[in-house]
This record gives sequence, structure tokens and C-alpha cells, in this order.
Amino acid sequence: MKDVTSAYIAKENASTRKPVELYKIWYGTTYLYYTNGDVTVAFDDGDGTGSHNYTPATISRGSAEFDSTLDVNVMKIQFSAVTEPTVKYIAQNPVAIVWIQISRLFRDQSPLEASVIFIGQIKNANFKGTAVEAECVGFEHFLSMPIPILRYQLACNHQLFDAGCTLLSTDYDVPAVVTLDSTKTILASATFDTYADGYFIGGLITFGEERRTIVAHVATLITIQYRFQDLANGNTVTAYPGCDGDISTCKDKFNNILNFLGFPWIPDENPALRVP
Repeated sequence: MKDVTSAYIAKENASTRKPVELYKIWYGTTYLYYTNGDVTVAFDDGDGTGSHNYTPATISRGSAEFDSTLDVNVMKIQFSAVTEPTVKYIAQNPVAIVWIQISRLFRDQSPLEASVIFIGQIKNANFKGTAVEAECVGFEHFLSMPIPILRYQLACNHQLFDAGCTLLSTDYDVPAVVTLDSTKTILASATFDTYADGYFIGGLITFGEERRTIVAHVATLITIQYRFQDLANGNTVTAYPGCDGDISTCKDKFNNILNFLGFPWIPDENPALRVP
């Protein structure tokens, strides 16, 4: 992060200030650029991708705090859920990492420069009426994560389709043309009925860049946690099966027992607590 110039500092210390904030949000290969100002701001933040237009949006945030003890800093940001497509990239579950960078800029400065005041990821989001409040955490969040990646447990330590599992998602994808109920959380397709009930539970269903967790599967019906923003009757989605990590599922459903990384024969009774 570069130091700001004396010109920027003079603006910051001036009695009359006109700063706006720039919000860069990225998820995978998708980048969103917003400002809380009233007009579009064209700005190059130096990330090597050139200048981008930050469009006006209804955004407000809490204070940015810094803790010398390295406790995780939390910032809450409120987005409009009806005018901007931000929720599409935040409200899906399971959530891939959604990064956010907030910068402050003075529009009456020439040339433009911005000071980064927060970089982190969106940890979770809560809906409040027509808006969504996102809880963001700074980089310190990664310092609080447990380091061991394997656990001595009954269930498999791998995630379905990861490198350790070795199975390919492309071998299990199921395209299906769907119709929706009034809530748009129940998707119907005759394709789903060609698989045993429960086959897709715990799996994912994708539409474009969005994905949702499948919480129920019976006959032709699949239920998801949250509706897709733009899915309509007659659209094609792609469904993927779920895996509960049990050794029998690995063997019978996926025929992948050689790559199972769990410990199913851990005694479920503590011998030290046995009473003669």
C-alpha cells in the first residue's frame, strides 16, 4: 500500500472536505465497482487492470478500527438489495471468498489519488427488508483460523471434487431444465427423478455464476436454501450430488473408497469410562 502525497494530506486536513468512498468487490473473476458518491468516478487503483468506472450505489458502512493486539477487525456495510446486483455475489451459500477494498478519494483533487482504508473479505450477510448488511473481516481473520488441515474423525477429510478426493465434478454434473414454484426455492425437473431420492442433498446447483446448496431432493423436486436472482421457468441449471463424508457413501455412491480419508473405526465408546 503506497503512501499518499502531501496534496492528499492537505485535502484530508482541510476544513472543507469532499471525500467519496470507492468500493471494489471481487468474487472469482467477477469485479464490481461502486461509490457512495452521486456521480460515476473513473479511477485506476494501481492493480494493473487500468481505470474502472465506480458507479453510484446506496452504500453505507460502520467505522474502520485498527487493533494493535491483532484481534479481528470487523466492519459492517449496508448495501441496497433492490438497485444493485451485489447480493447475487454475497448471499449464496456455501460462500466462496468475496473480497472487498474500500478507499477514500477527493474528487476535486488533480490528479486523483485514493487512500485505502480497509481490505478484507465478506464473512456473512444478513437481509433486512430491501437491504443487506454484510459483515466484513480484515486480514487478521486468517490468523485466527486453525492451522491443522486434517482431523482424526469418522468422516472423510476431503471435500467432494477437491484434489484429495480426485473425482471430477464434470463427471457428475447433471444439466436440467427446471420449473419453479412461487418461492423459487423449489425446482422441478424430470431429470432429477432419474436419480434416487436424496442423491443431490448436500450438493450444489449452479446457474450462471451463482450457486446454491441443495437441502432436499425427492423425486422430481430439488429444494435450495435461497432463490436465484434471475432464474426463470425453462432455464437450464446444473446440479451436482452431495457427499456426507461417510465411508459407505464414498464406497457405494462414488466408488472412491481408495481416496477416503477418514477414520471410521475410531471407538465410539471411551474405555476409561466403562463401569464393570
